[in-house]
Amino acid sequence: MLKKILAITLLAALLWSCNDHPEIGSAATLYFGGDIITMEGDLPAYAEALVVKEGKISFVGNKDEAMKEAGEGHTMVDLQGKTLLPGFLDAHSHYFNSLVVANQCKLYAPPAGPAKDVESIIAALKAYAVAHNIPKGEFIIGYGYDDNVMPNGRLLNRDDLDEAFPDHPVRVDHVSMHGAVLNSLALKKFGFSAATKTPPGGVIVRKPGTNEPYGLIMETAFMPIFEATSPMTPEQEIAATKAGQMLYAEAGVTTAHEGATHLAQLETIERASKAGVNIIDVVSFPFITEVDKIVQVVPLSDWGKYTNGHKIGGVKITIDGSPQGKTALFSTPYLTGGPGGEKNWKGELTFPQDMVNQMVKKVYDMNVPLTLHCNGDASIDAFLEAYEYARNGDYSKPWNVTTIHTQFMRKDQVPKFVQYKVRPSFYTLHTYYFYEAHLKNRGYAAAQYISPMRDAIDAGLKPTNHTDFVVAPLDQLFMLWSAVNRISRAGANVGLNQCVQPYEGLQAMTINAAAQYDEADSKGSLKAGKRADLVILDKNPLKVEALAIKDIIVLETIKDGKTIFKK
Repeated sequence: MLKKILAITLLAALLWSCNDHPEIGSAATLYFGGDIITMEGDLPAYAEALVVKEGKISFVGNKDEAMKEAGEGHTMVDLQGKTLLPGFLDAHSHYFNSLVVANQCKLYAPPAGPAKDVESIIAALKAYAVAHNIPKGEFIIGYGYDDNVMPNGRLLNRDDLDEAFPDHPVRVDHVSMHGAVLNSLALKKFGFSAATKTPPGGVIVRKPGTNEPYGLIMETAFMPIFEATSPMTPEQEIAATKAGQMLYAEAGVTTAHEGATHLAQLETIERASKAGVNIIDVVSFPFITEVDKIVQVVPLSDWGKYTNGHKIGGVKITIDGSPQGKTALFSTPYLTGGPGGEKNWKGELTFPQDMVNQMVKKVYDMNVPLTLHCNGDASIDAFLEAYEYARNGDYSKPWNVTTIHTQFMRKDQVPKFVQYKVRPSFYTLHTYYFYEAHLKNRGYAAAQYISPMRDAIDAGLKPTNHTDFVVAPLDQLFMLWSAVNRISRAGANVGLNQCVQPYEGLQAMTINAAAQYDEADSKGSLKAGKRADLVILDKNPLKVEALAIKDIIVLETIKDGKTIFKK
């Protein structure tokens, strides 16, 4: 693998073996001297000290009592004014992609990356190909391309990539992760031509005046590309797992989410887990179309249980696309037409409503948690219809259901979520990264109301918040900043009546996320008996100015009492 992967892997190994940090099974460790935020309850609560024994929290409270609990030979850790919190739980990302993006070219738009226009994308890809000495005929892959921020509507297309890379197949993944721009060699490799018909729920943008694919492939048309990931050797799987998990550890995340798992990916995760290389917990959600195959490998009776740091948490269903990719389903047309110039375009369901109904009922009958991707308001309506179909009027049995993104939830849909006890997982980073695109595509009122976390909390819901990495960078403090401030990349205020308090934002990435995984009894707050998953920050998010939250630094991440990252 890459030098970067090996370097990060070495760092992980060094941290794992350091003897100046507490180890599971060693004498107790007592933390004191800083702001210890317990995340217990709906108001901020602080403790003087916290004691960790054998990977679990054994005491939270008064320092004198903590000293007694710690006993002889314990280690004292003076926080020196820093802040200690429960480790962050990633409510939704695509963990498996963290294993591969280290071998790809980062093409986020500024400030997260270099891709401000087509020319800068080409330049970054060329520099990457040279730096990594990619031979002719081998793929060059980039990720994070955002067509919505390209100046003057000048979008990346097949011809741009053909001219720059006549000897390489090139794939540039869309920032939504729902599609990619490919050059001619890549299109040919994946079997796309003028004769290729656009599948239902898919997008194949054609070159103007022809039926030739122009590069952008999205949604169901993209699925064969997404599933055609080259297999890794066992050595590469281990190196990539360590590198990918260190990205999460650096962000203070101790539990990661694999948001749409296919069988081959699950098998990779399982092999790495059996090899004992996991430094964080990973929760996988098999994609609905893969469930029957995966049940043959991991019986349903084994779901929901950690084995070597990995568990299958439930099932994932995706029923529409992305609003910035103009493939999310709305009840009214996009103001700018469809991704291929379609008129009166509202987007499409990924699967027909009848099929969505049956999919949701299948998960209900399996009696496992459901995470369901719905972005546009009409797709949320479709989810609610499917939910009602599955329950068939009987809402007595608890069912752990989370809607992923839920960005364009209407006010009139909130009471249904309360009635059905469905948890929305919001994506407040869109207020920063994609507000201008939503403003253009959906208009002022809808763009201002994206990810209405304030209304959800006021209605009694316990929402979570997520990065959707690699769609947005893995930065939990910036995610918190976006929920608290709701300021766009261009400096616009985005629905300030939906801002939340910093503590509420922290709940959405700790205790609420633990409940999403049915783990609130073991994670998400600092309480005796819970796992010692901790994060140390250089400043307290509850005490700094709201605009400074994004500048807070993760200093140390601790998993089951063991330091896995230290800055």
